[in-house]
Amino acid sequence: MITEAIERTIDQNLIEAARNLIDRYNNIVVCTHMSPDGDAVGSSLAMVGYLRKKGKNAVVIYNDMPGDNLRFIPGIANEMVYDPQCQPANNTREEAEKAVKEAECFVITDLNVPSRLGDLGSVVMASQAPKILIDHHLNPSETDFDVVISHPEASAASELVYSFILQMGDDALVDKTIATQIYSGMMTDTGQFVFASNRPQVYMIVARLLQEDFNKEQLHRDLVLEPERRTRLKGFVLQQKLQIVREHKAAYFSLSKAELKRFNHQKGDSEGFVNMPLDISGIMVSAFFREEKNIIKVSLRSKGEYPVNLLAQKFYHGGGHRNAAGGEFLGTLEQAEQLFVKALPIFDKFL
Repeated sequence: MITEAIERTIDQNLIEAARNLIDRYNNIVVCTHMSPDGDAVGSSLAMVGYLRKKGKNAVVIYNDMPGDNLRFIPGIANEMVYDPQCQPANNTREEAEKAVKEAECFVITDLNVPSRLGDLGSVVMASQAPKILIDHHLNPSETDFDVVISHPEASAASELVYSFILQMGDDALVDKTIATQIYSGMMTDTGQFVFASNRPQVYMIVARLLQEDFNKEQLHRDLVLEPERRTRLKGFVLQQKLQIVREHKAAYFSLSKAELKRFNHQKGDSEGFVNMPLDISGIMVSAFFREEKNIIKVSLRSKGEYPVNLLAQKFYHGGGHRNAAGGEFLGTLEQAEQLFVKALPIFDKFL
């Protein structure tokens, strides 16, 4: 059987500690980081589906709505949202707060520190209910969670959710929907298995998921389908906004609030834009600066040994993985861009 070939990567003592909590409690809330991406959505939905199949009263609560670009992931429209500015019709903030207050246990996926929960974090972390973390980012906050399952080498948190289910002895509970959700998270966080996916374990798990007979090809097609406004915004970035710094093998671009409004930008429309410059011959590092209310959001990507997580940590109050990181900047777009260009010589040794 394929499952016999899949390595048990999670410490079994952590599995047993998590099992004790899940067995003990019924009301379980699953949550993930704010501005959820495909891995956040896939890992959280798969976890809540798994818990429900174990007979638990489990819900997902997002701080804010996932972007329309992730609507192809099954189950995404049915869960709760905390932010009153972007709540769907199926819940109110009061209902989300009530679910958090009644939670007997939390399972938190795809983040390493509570601050990444957004506004939801204050009510989650105020709860005395035990908290299980399942994540693949560096430097998890060990003291904020009761059980910390952290594997930075994993391709995605979704990969770890499958490993968790397997090591809990519950592989038989993985159905077509859960398999689709896990695969979607792995697919999106690896850029369709281009990045962070060299380990044989990744493909062993993919092979197991494919046994549930979901339409892998359709998922990949759905991932790249986009509304006209996104295509036009992408063209605008490449034609008018992209800046190249050849001597440092770098590229960067920014989008102001006015430019985003001009193209009727919706959440998720600029997802993945930061990767585009890396397709240019000779470019090793890319930066995208997006103006939001009172802050500049920073996305960084790189190739090879170039550590954008260190760049994000040192200059943009952020962090992440070696080749994918992000942060924030208090100032103007121009100042954020100037800081990036000024920082580049420090990292030339990694080119």
